Amino acid sequence: METEKIIEIISDFADIEGMEISDETRIRNDIGLNSFDIINITVELENAFGVKIPDEKLSSVHTIGDLKALIG
Repeated sequence: METEKIIEIISDFADIEGMEISDETRIRNDIGLNSFDIINITVELENAFGVKIPDEKLSSVHTIGDLKALIG
């Protein structure tokens, strides 16, 4: 469920249609998002999941799995 919602949010910022997305998918290299996109995605994830993600944790976000870990 979390992965589906994360993918839905990311799709608002990048064209990922047809891409195979997994926990190992790299946000920058595979999807092509930049730091600004990641900040915006983080805000959307905070709203969707009712969590607060500290800014200092964003530097450790490299994959979809990393995003899931911040939420859970």
